[in-house]
Amino acid sequence: MNAILTSLIAVLGTLLGSTATHVFQQRTARRAEHLARQERLRRERLDAYSGYAGLLVLFRQAMLHHWFCVHEDTDAEEEVALRQRSFEIRSQAQHALFQVQLITDDGPLADVAAEAFRQVGKIDRARDRKDVTERRDLTQVLINDFVNVARQYVGSTP
Repeated sequence: MNAILTSLIAVLGTLLGSTATHVFQQRTARRAEHLARQERLRRERLDAYSGYAGLLVLFRQAMLHHWFCVHEDTDAEEEVALRQRSFEIRSQAQHALFQVQLITDDGPLADVAAEAFRQVGKIDRARDRKDVTERRDLTQVLINDFVNVARQYVGSTP
């Protein structure tokens, strides 16, 4: 009888140990999967946010070049080429804005991104050099604001 009891305790101990090991392995696997998902999202956000900021800078530069071309009596062919370039970069920046809006769950970040895009798109409507300078400075602040808000989402690993 004593041998049966010892064997039963050994089997129950083995089953309990196996069950505990299984539970801990599942927890560890879920946690590792969660961390991998969070890191993947962080990297996707980093790519989307930095790509968008870079395109905003290019879009801003193209709009400024176009404005100066139109208002400082340069070659008509050059003006057409600069306008075309600004349209192309605008499209790329708008595509990047959509990516930012899709990948973020934060309303203020999406709002800052959209406002920066809107204001950069208005640079070529400046009336004079003073107005274009003010718009240039405003858009630089807005781009910096976007980067600073976005930094909160990509600054560290979760």
